[in-house]
Amino acid sequence: MNLQHPVVVYTASTNVEAHMVVKLLMTNDIAAHVEEDQSGVSLWAFGTLSQFHQPNVWVDKSTAESAAQIIHQFEVNKRERENPGSGTSEIAVVCDECGKTTLFPNTLDGTTQDCSHCDAYVDVGELPWTDNFDVTETETP
Repeated sequence: MNLQHPVVVYTASTNVEAHMVVKLLMTNDIAAHVEEDQSGVSLWAFGTLSQFHQPNVWVDKSTAESAAQIIHQFEVNKRERENPGSGTSEIAVVCDECGKTTLFPNTLDGTTQDCSHCDAYVDVGELPWTDNFDVTETETP
């Protein structure tokens, strides 16, 4: 990959995260390159030290602003995944078993969770499948 005027647009917390950001940029037609940090200096018993371990993502200066917008959205999504209760809105779900309402963050839309009252399974929001799978249900004796 040949970047004419390379600039660092992102410093990841891990090499894997840096590769994820590069793949994200490349799927959005932005040429990017990872500079992995393979140094053993930052390793200790509980992971890596952020002050030393700095895998960088490089792009061309002409695409840096577009890359920054995509990376910003990546960071927003990352924060939502790490703090699911920090969503701006919640989805109220009425349990079919106990009839009580449980609130779930909007980041769990389209998933199946446990009712906070009786631990029965509840569907949060809209699930991506239909109820009829073209299969006739038969009762077993």
